[in-house]
Amino acid sequence: MTRRLILLLLSATVAAGVARVAGWPGPWWRQWDRALEDQTLTWLGRRSPPPDVVLVAVDEATLQQGDWFARQGDSPAWSRGIGSLPWPRAAYGRVAERLLKEGAAVVAVNVTFAGPSSHGVEDDQTMAAILRRHPGRLALAAEMSEANDSLGAGALSLVRPEAFMALPGLVIGLSNMPLRLPGEPLRHPEAYAGGVLRSQGVTAHPSLPLAILRLAGRPSRQSDLQSWLHAYGPEGTFRRLSAWDVLDESRWRRHPQRNALSGAIVLLGSTLAQGDDGYPTPFGPLSGLELLATATANSLTGDGLRPWPEGPWTRGGMAAAPPLLVATLALARQGLAWRLSLVGVVLAAQLVLGLVVQQRLHRWLPLLAPAAGLVLLGVLYSGDAYLLEGRERRRLRQTFERYVPPGVVAEILADPAAARGILRGRTLEVTVLFCDLKGFTSLTRERSAAGQSEAHVRQLNTYLAAMVDVILAHGGTVDKFIGDAVMAVFGSPVGRGLREEASAAVDCALAMGSALDRLNGGWQAEGGPVLANGIGIASGPAVVGQIGSPKRMEFTVIGDTVNRAARLESLTRQLQASVLLDRATADRLIAPAVGADASRVSVPPRGRPVPRGLQAMKGLGDVEVFSVGCSR
Repeated sequence: MTRRLILLLLSATVAAGVARVAGWPGPWWRQWDRALEDQTLTWLGRRSPPPDVVLVAVDEATLQQGDWFARQGDSPAWSRGIGSLPWPRAAYGRVAERLLKEGAAVVAVNVTFAGPSSHGVEDDQTMAAILRRHPGRLALAAEMSEANDSLGAGALSLVRPEAFMALPGLVIGLSNMPLRLPGEPLRHPEAYAGGVLRSQGVTAHPSLPLAILRLAGRPSRQSDLQSWLHAYGPEGTFRRLSAWDVLDESRWRRHPQRNALSGAIVLLGSTLAQGDDGYPTPFGPLSGLELLATATANSLTGDGLRPWPEGPWTRGGMAAAPPLLVATLALARQGLAWRLSLVGVVLAAQLVLGLVVQQRLHRWLPLLAPAAGLVLLGVLYSGDAYLLEGRERRRLRQTFERYVPPGVVAEILADPAAARGILRGRTLEVTVLFCDLKGFTSLTRERSAAGQSEAHVRQLNTYLAAMVDVILAHGGTVDKFIGDAVMAVFGSPVGRGLREEASAAVDCALAMGSALDRLNGGWQAEGGPVLANGIGIASGPAVVGQIGSPKRMEFTVIGDTVNRAARLESLTRQLQASVLLDRATADRLIAPAVGADASRVSVPPRGRPVPRGLQAMKGLGDVEVFSVGCSR
């Protein structure tokens, strides 16, 4: 319960952190959020812009064509002066007039005609005449710029086509684009014209996209002050005509898009400022003309991006919802797989939902903060599982090391799940060894009466320690001590094979006798009493597991095989034998082994040489009894 409470508190802390960075992000977080937004836009791919927003570009092909005609000597009138920038203003006027005659609703010229024309007064007069012929259908660009003169560095000044400002019906729009600062989205031009300037107390013209939409009688379908630009694709995504195609009347009569301009909103201007000089977008840099077209199309269709929710508290709450959902569901079930699956499913669902909402509703949901929170939860759950597994492994190690050799413990812990299964209980084929001292009860009574209890206990502990060492050396498991008796199991909790375990048990019994002989030699030299033991060995199925009460558990084996080994050990006193074994053990000893003599025990003898044969003894009820080794 405490561990679950700690997990819940840590999960709540993660959710609170997610809400904080989503609702009140810092500068670095805003940059990462914008990078994710750009990435999702590229995942969704390019979109089809509205077909009635058309670009007419003064592009490289137009300049090359004008330059080619200029070199011919006898160039047509429409091509004069279009081979280099700045273009004659009359050329822009002629292109716009032809587009209007073909049915365009409005034409916006994205060129700031500052001061008199460099091509002479006649150029301005021609442009003015065209503007008079089409009042309310042509829009010209203006821009705000920083002045570095007597007004002072950083002061704003409005640059506009003063030569035409007195003309009736002239529409002006600002072409300034807000700078995209690190961590900030690319905003609509109206955010500068109607937002930044107005906040500084400057009354200026509307943005050029908003001006031409009003001129066409098609108001914006979104709040341009709050909207972000939602790019449709890389440069060239919009329908585009080359300016020289429109100027050259012979080409224009045959142009396939000539009859597709009815009701179109046309933006006319240069697209040469591209590449590294363009405006950065997720699809690459865009020219100013393409970006103004994007803003116009966003306003026209209402598909500019907006953050949702917009308030910091609601945005933080929405971002914290996925981690809180996972944290709540994770408490329903244990297991790392369940919790990581929850994290993965909610993470994928959040991403899919964000992409769908971005594509269909043009809203930007908080994705980065909840995704980071879910990843942190995954790390938290993995760390918790790691610590839990480490604690479980230590518990299992402490449990098994009391009974089995370290090498066997390592083998068991290689599969903790199997180890827990061993503790819960299962049936195994084992060989059980019971070893008890003969006459030890009466010896205890005598030495207690003589005041030698301490020496008696010390001798017993020395004997038991030697027996345990022999058992562990032969790969056995020390099951328990019953007074002066030792119970050992071969084949539990892991086995090496029936024959190998039975052979190891018999050799262990013989080695225990040899060890006792060595101990007796020392005790006899010291004038102390000598000891004798009897060993019973039985093989067969037994139930293996942790048995006891919740307050006291021990890993042991139970069943008929255990009882039979205990009865065989008791029978050693009657039959005057050191080691007795049942028929099942004898059969396993003489079972053929690959490359081995079936008549011999497989494990080499330890200590002094002993007879290797099995001697049939008097039966124990329905149990056949065999003796091995020398009598003591």
